[in-house]
Amino acid sequence: MKQPDIDTIFEDDDLIVVSKPPSLLSIPDRYNSNLPSVSEILRKKYGEIFVVHRLDKETSGMMIFAKNADAHKLLNEQFQTRSVKKTYWALVKGISPMEGIVDVNITVHPIKSQMMASLKGGKTARTEYKTISHFKSYSLVEAFPHSGRTHQIRVHLSHIGHEIVCDSIYGTDEPLFLSSFKRKYRQALEKEERPLLSRLALHSKELSFEHPINKNNLNFECELPKDFRAALNQLEKWGK
Repeated sequence: MKQPDIDTIFEDDDLIVVSKPPSLLSIPDRYNSNLPSVSEILRKKYGEIFVVHRLDKETSGMMIFAKNADAHKLLNEQFQTRSVKKTYWALVKGISPMEGIVDVNITVHPIKSQMMASLKGGKTARTEYKTISHFKSYSLVEAFPHSGRTHQIRVHLSHIGHEIVCDSIYGTDEPLFLSSFKRKYRQALEKEERPLLSRLALHSKELSFEHPINKNNLNFECELPKDFRAALNQLEKWGK
């Protein structure tokens, strides 16, 4: 199996920052070790690699890995104390408020496995957000999670009624088609319309943190993947 390409954004003796493509696991699957993952691809290249944090399989964007135990410990402490600034872009359904804060606890769903829920008694979770663009029936939202709960942005945006496009767990897995928002769309005869986006429309766009060893302030941004960028281009053209 051909290994997916992973772009390196920054690298030194202590850490590596990469851009994870969509549909690639962050760490190996516990049930199928043959599935490719970012951590295993990096281990084949660098040897020992330490996982600092994770992204959902369908989420694209920035990830940090440590190259040694000292850097791993200090980076983990920054994530635990919530001193790492994380910025995500999400394409959501509906016309979202211009800005807001979702301060709702998150816990494991009492019935559905592999799903979280915004219920009382869970762990505190806080997500700040602002709307970048409004389209006819979609919005581009910038989200700033101030905690690191599982599926936090997905749960919180769904909680306020604006689930992320193609979120099969907290919304629907219906792909985004040009015909979803373009008036007078004409499909070519005998050709099936191809989706603009057919995976979770969530991207880890920016990370700001302190270098674990030299203590320099670091800030990195990650370009949107081709599919996400193409979808936004079409929405800007036809979806206003």
